[in-house]
Amino acid sequence: MEFMRKYRVALVVLLLFLVLGCKNKQEQKSLLLYCAAVVKPVLEEVTKDYYKETGVQIDLQYGGSGTLLSNIRVAKQGDLYLSADISYMHDAIKYNLIKESKPLAPITPVLAVLSGNPKNIKQLKDVCAKDIRFSIANPNAASIGRVTKSMLVTSGDWDIVKNCIYVQMPTVSDVANALKLKTIDVGVIWDVTANQYKEIDTVEVDFFKRYTENVTVGVLKSSKQPNEASKFMDYLAKSPKSKSVFKKLGYTEFE
Repeated sequence: MEFMRKYRVALVVLLLFLVLGCKNKQEQKSLLLYCAAVVKPVLEEVTKDYYKETGVQIDLQYGGSGTLLSNIRVAKQGDLYLSADISYMHDAIKYNLIKESKPLAPITPVLAVLSGNPKNIKQLKDVCAKDIRFSIANPNAASIGRVTKSMLVTSGDWDIVKNCIYVQMPTVSDVANALKLKTIDVGVIWDVTANQYKEIDTVEVDFFKRYTENVTVGVLKSSKQPNEASKFMDYLAKSPKSKSVFKKLGYTEFE
């Protein structure tokens, strides 16, 4: 009898261990998302909400959209890719990396200056004035850099403006932070990025408005948890909490 009692106790302990072990595995579920730098403030908040609601951890790798896409092609792993403009998502689709995708929000390039515009920059050509330190993001690494070069080539300004670039930076956040720290005087960044810095004002350049892009998220074919990845994509695109965070941080919804 004593043996049977000990056997039953041991069996109960084993069952509890297995149940708790399975629960812990569920709680430790995680997804890897390659995220364009422009959306970092949004994702930091939304992923915390998502973890509280679902127990799924979203691991974020930030960078320029082009740099991230190169990393995905080499690593051949991860669950989601978020690009700052649709062209990089089209590239990812062309490389057969994307299972499905959804647009999140529109963003538009702006000419950014320090608050109060101390250098009195009034138009694009002023970036070439004497002692003006002008910066863009690297066209081969970041969406805003690619868009900047594309729109200036189209407008006929690139051949002049490219010679006035003081420094190219890896991401839009790097350009904005350099402006905040006064290591540059003017740069091209996204409107939503400018909205998040009290130290930054913008100068209106009419033709920039024609280059509104779509922040887009996609599920990678390399994902080992495509259903979970798709659930988070839907949450990011459609949930009231996610939409409220986008709105709070200066994004607008599609018209």
